[in-house]
Amino acid sequence: MHNIKTQKYILLLIISIFLNALMWLVLVPIWHFPDEQSHFGQVAFLSETGRNPKDEELDLTDEIYSSERLLGTERDNFGNNKFTFHPEYKIEYTDSLVGKYEASIAALSKTGAKSTFVDREAARYPPLYYIFSSIVYKLFYQQDLFTRVFAVRFCSLVLFLLNVYIAYKIGLLLFENNKLLSSTLTILVGFQPMMVFSNVGVNSDSLGNLLFTAFLFINLSIISSGISKKRLLILSIISLLTINTKPQFIIILPSVFMLLFFTFFRDSKLKHKYQLSFLILLIFLFFFYLLYYFRISSLIIIDRFLASFDLASLIKFTFEYTIPHTIREVLPWYWGVYDWLGVTYPRVIHRMINRIVVIAFFGFGYWLFRNFKEKKWRDNIFQGVIFLIFVNILYFLAVSVYDWWLWYTSHYQLGVQGRYFFPLISVHMLILIVGWQSIFPNKWRLKLWGTKILGILMITLNLYAVYIVAKTYYDFPPFLTLVIQASQYKPWFFKGIFLIGLWSVFLITLVKFLSEYIRHRDKKRINIDK
Repeated sequence: MHNIKTQKYILLLIISIFLNALMWLVLVPIWHFPDEQSHFGQVAFLSETGRNPKDEELDLTDEIYSSERLLGTERDNFGNNKFTFHPEYKIEYTDSLVGKYEASIAALSKTGAKSTFVDREAARYPPLYYIFSSIVYKLFYQQDLFTRVFAVRFCSLVLFLLNVYIAYKIGLLLFENNKLLSSTLTILVGFQPMMVFSNVGVNSDSLGNLLFTAFLFINLSIISSGISKKRLLILSIISLLTINTKPQFIIILPSVFMLLFFTFFRDSKLKHKYQLSFLILLIFLFFFYLLYYFRISSLIIIDRFLASFDLASLIKFTFEYTIPHTIREVLPWYWGVYDWLGVTYPRVIHRMINRIVVIAFFGFGYWLFRNFKEKKWRDNIFQGVIFLIFVNILYFLAVSVYDWWLWYTSHYQLGVQGRYFFPLISVHMLILIVGWQSIFPNKWRLKLWGTKILGILMITLNLYAVYIVAKTYYDFPPFLTLVIQASQYKPWFFKGIFLIGLWSVFLITLVKFLSEYIRHRDKKRINIDK
């Protein structure tokens, strides 16, 4: 009976996260998710030509280009449009459920506009996400542009939901089946507003984040339970898929080596394990050399990086740009930036978030110190947490160094955003939970309620972000105006009464889940410590 209740509780959580993500998917206008028009442009190009675009050729269809021009998202030579840094700008709405240019844009699908290329704006990422999305694109090929865009958006939502579920499995593994802590980790990942915003649009981030989370999970499984043929096979497949989704994911190679080297050395009972460990090191270096020699994946950049490396410039760039930029922009934007980088939360909201994060950070430091002092580094769960910290540091250094190198060699800055670090959001939220609950004593159930408050605060931030987004794009309140304007430039099944129905079902489901979450209490301990 207890297992059935737990399954229903988790299912209710997943459904709530799904409906919330679907609400975001419907609410945000077309071409307003991060770089959506570029990623959809690559989907369309691949669907029409059967390949990825080359550097110098036209890659954006006349259909997409015309819709951008009419809807104000066409970018100039500096990458700006009518919305960029102008939160006061809104497109012209009508008094009906059909937008002013909606019929004109929809009619383009009946012409040659969707197979005619007139501009260069499509993304040029590895093809895995776009192959998957192009299948959906072709299934709805005869439908109008809005239907195709929202169909591909829904595919991203499915990938996001799988990501959230794996985050839940990570919680079960690290929190040793404690359902409250695991579900709280799931809430922090699944309701983080910027995470939702950047993962349910047409963007390869949704697949990249999913695969990286799966990579972290299989690594933790190996640390927890040891090396096996099945786990090694899964690790190999996920690693190859991950590397071929985002170029920066090449950093998983040293992570895999550290994992296998450490786990083998820890678990091996062979007499010559030192010699065998050295042999593993040689095999890995040889494999790395082969990838480099045959110019496989992102390793081709090593030549150019080594030829132009300047340590003094890197140090200067780090202190003068990377650190200030991380504090002033990356951290605030991690929690939410919308409307083409023009809208974020009021300062008071960011101050509240910053204080919670700082408190949790010091709490996590105290937790680490206590565990080292008590010599718990032999515990597999604690070793898993240390591994996650290592990967997180490695990822941050890789992004930061690449940002410097791009500026140093081309005077072009990457423009690092908070969402670039979402492949590791499960690690960030794990640290947040462990650090936050470490400051509460078990007395009077303070640790229990402190954990629940953290989850409730994230859901509250998500609802506030939805309100901010609705107010930014539409004349809201009143509610009726929101329904009318939010229905424009959408497929018929996301208009009018369907919108009202979606929002109503979501709120009912969320209230039901919150009532279960507040009442929920595991028989297991509420903290991660032994």
